[in-house]
Amino acid sequence: MGLDMYLDKAKRIGNATPNEIDMVSSYLDYLLRPSKYKDSTMKEWCGIDEKDVNMEVVDSYRNEYHTKYGGWDTEKKYGWLGLWDGVAYWRKANAIHKWFVENVQDGVDDCGRYEVTKEQLQELLKICLMVKENSKLVDGKVANGQIVENGKWTTIYEDGMHIEDPSIAMEFLPTENGFFFGSTSYDQWYLEDINYTIGAINDVLNTTDFDKEIISYCASW
Repeated sequence: MGLDMYLDKAKRIGNATPNEIDMVSSYLDYLLRPSKYKDSTMKEWCGIDEKDVNMEVVDSYRNEYHTKYGGWDTEKKYGWLGLWDGVAYWRKANAIHKWFVENVQDGVDDCGRYEVTKEQLQELLKICLMVKENSKLVDGKVANGQIVENGKWTTIYEDGMHIEDPSIAMEFLPTENGFFFGSTSYDQWYLEDINYTIGAINDVLNTTDFDKEIISYCASW
């Protein structure tokens, strides 16, 4: 349970949006449903009305429907049939999630799937590099989970490293409270998320043809 964040890549076909690609993927799943569910409608199968599927791009996407892997599955052990390839995965990196919500999702935090442009990724990369450059780690106490004491949630602190002066991080890439969103401290774990994001975005920018491929962001909790 908690904030899971995904950056995915799919082939760009026509003007299909990330949500339309999701629906096409669900439709192709539906076509392969087990025989005992053959009498079910798509609405019954996955909650999507078949009439809402963009049938104009179904055939074009059919060849792209094969085993995919999450950005976290580096050993490619847990594949599934679909249209999205995972290119990055974060767990409770709430500052990064907040940036996507505000700059990609128009402030709407609804667990939806949204297209991310090359320019948006370049901007996030620029901010992460600036935050990293201005975030010196020093010894101190860091938050590491919570326990219930006397009926109240209490934060557990342990020896670690925190950012000596988090003013740049707080201004340009602030943390965000949320339901199981993780720590809001500016510490070694915050900077670890920044470093991962820098590497992930560089990989996406270096391996993506944005004219032929579409990048999307979605989160769930």
